[in-house]
Amino acid sequence: MVTISKFDLQNPRYINLLKRRSSIPPEVETTVREVLKNVKEKGDEALKRYMKKFDGVDSDEIGFFVSDREFAEAKEKVSAEFKEAVKRACENLFKFHSRQLPAGFSEAYEDGTVLERRYTPINSVAVTVPGNMAPLVSTLYMNLVPAIVAGVPNLYILTKPRADGTIDEHLLYVADYLKVRNYLKISGSQGLAAVAYGTESIRKVDAIVGPGNNYTQMAKKLLFGEVKIDSVAGPSEIAVIADENANPAFIAADLMSQAEHGTGFEASTAFCLSEAQAQQIREEIYTLCKENNLTEATKKTFENYGDIFVVDSIEEAVKAVNEIAPEHVELLLNDYEAVLDRLTNAGAVFVGEYSTEPVGDYFCGTNHILPTCGTARFSSGMSVGEFMRGYSVIQYTEAALKKNADHIIRLAEAEGMKAHALAVRVRK
Repeated sequence: MVTISKFDLQNPRYINLLKRRSSIPPEVETTVREVLKNVKEKGDEALKRYMKKFDGVDSDEIGFFVSDREFAEAKEKVSAEFKEAVKRACENLFKFHSRQLPAGFSEAYEDGTVLERRYTPINSVAVTVPGNMAPLVSTLYMNLVPAIVAGVPNLYILTKPRADGTIDEHLLYVADYLKVRNYLKISGSQGLAAVAYGTESIRKVDAIVGPGNNYTQMAKKLLFGEVKIDSVAGPSEIAVIADENANPAFIAADLMSQAEHGTGFEASTAFCLSEAQAQQIREEIYTLCKENNLTEATKKTFENYGDIFVVDSIEEAVKAVNEIAPEHVELLLNDYEAVLDRLTNAGAVFVGEYSTEPVGDYFCGTNHILPTCGTARFSSGMSVGEFMRGYSVIQYTEAALKKNADHIIRLAEAEGMKAHALAVRVRK
């Protein structure tokens, strides 16, 4: 179920991890291209047809938008305990994300030139959130809160409706709590096409964020340029670096937390200092899976990408993890400070045995939408900046232009840009 092996750079299991990428079958792209084309050309008619074909719902009967009555009913259905949990989690998110707002600035020069940097929110954003089989309430507020902090004025949510045309009440409650009422009962590549291009009933947006299946991810990839996207998300992953004092049950449970997503493409990896410790961790995985009926949910992932590597030093583990560049890293170490400074490639880092990954997934205030499949080498997780755009304001005086005209003209002419040079020369 879980493989234990001595670590080295040529270890086949380690190379297997490094080669792990999110791959979408070519037939998915063919299907999605056709869907996008038809929705773009035929609008509501194509959207309704695909909703019936792929999701089994009649949009003429259930409508495209969640009604006020449905929001009210959802508020009555969810428990007081759930409401309190949402309130606390969102308060934490608002507090942490409010610190991320970029600060504009203005720089004045002696010749009268004034240069500014300003930031403004994107005007409209669609958040796609799976909700038919598993209502991902945390994903919904993880996307909405930074957008709200950024000041996005028009927010839309897309979720696949259930067979009876309803949306899970927990998702509706979160949307209502955050005062986002534009909730669409559409999904998949056809739903993304509708908000990217606009239809007779659905407004075109400027950006699309959120997770989804292969069809959703391919649609986001193909729509990039028509709209802004956050990323093409891959399967979840975790790497744990543990010293000899780390609790093997904690490590086992944390590895299981990612494996239970169940596609078989998630990665759950641990690095420890002895064979005996590795055996303890594996035994805890077997025990906890059996006791909590999680064996089947985690089996495929543990077989494909479930590894416990025995390393000679924590330094060796850090170098290995930097190469993997995983979504989540946990440091179960007594002495973590030096390691934290050297750990450069990770979506999020959890320090100490009580900073379990689900703390970040649900509650503490950081965002759980993170780079996957090695992309933490060059990309970052969701932030307020995702929903803002920056631009410069240039105010040049006559004196400033005449002072620098010759330099600008020479640079333009070096590129063969005669009209650029002319635009400056006529003002000399």
